[in-house]
Amino acid sequence: MADVNEVSSTLIDELDTLGPLLGIVLILAGVFLMLRGYERLHYVAGATGAGIGYVLTPTLSTLVPDLGIKDLHLMVILMMLLAGIMLMTIQLSIYLMASIGTYILFSWSFRWLEGQGMEIADSEFITNVMAIVAFFSVIWVRKQLPMLISALLGAIATLSGLLVLSGQPLAQFSPEDSSTLVLVFVLFFMSITVQSRAIKRKYEEEFGEEVPPPAQQNQGAAQQQRRSYSPYDLPDLR
Repeated sequence: MADVNEVSSTLIDELDTLGPLLGIVLILAGVFLMLRGYERLHYVAGATGAGIGYVLTPTLSTLVPDLGIKDLHLMVILMMLLAGIMLMTIQLSIYLMASIGTYILFSWSFRWLEGQGMEIADSEFITNVMAIVAFFSVIWVRKQLPMLISALLGAIATLSGLLVLSGQPLAQFSPEDSSTLVLVFVLFFMSITVQSRAIKRKYEEEFGEEVPPPAQQNQGAAQQQRRSYSPYDLPDLR
């Protein structure tokens, strides 16, 4: 049975053979997610499903090595299948997108710390703290979807596309490299800023800049709920 790391390396090599076409597709998809992901939940769900399929390809390839399917073809099948499932189950996709986003964040954090020579996996206290933080992070991320996930996936796709267009192998895109994390964070922050302003601008166009205070809103609602006067009503002596 083939090793997961070996299959992953082979898959990356097969992707590199696609050349500039892959880079252009990744950049276009990444920029779209970074700018418009907040209002296209189904696109974000599909991209998340495709990302899960890409991550699962090396593992599943080691489990079914005798089918005669190339790793690249298996990856395409998994990405399309999982993207379709995510699109058909949007509510479930919200939970999965929050989970996969948190998984990517903490997985990259662990790998970056290991790349800096810190063996935090041996510390039970740190792993327990990280588990608690991850649990509450998933709850918070669910409330901020799809903006956060689209920004993260868009940043990763854009950097991967630029790497391919520059003639560099995808294997160089590693979370253990500090420069990679810095670039991802910069694009992620830029995407969050742009999408937040777009959401605010859209809200102001729909509802206006001024929002009545809660007391005035309650008073208006009470007046609307008050029934019309009837000749059979008793006089109001207040």
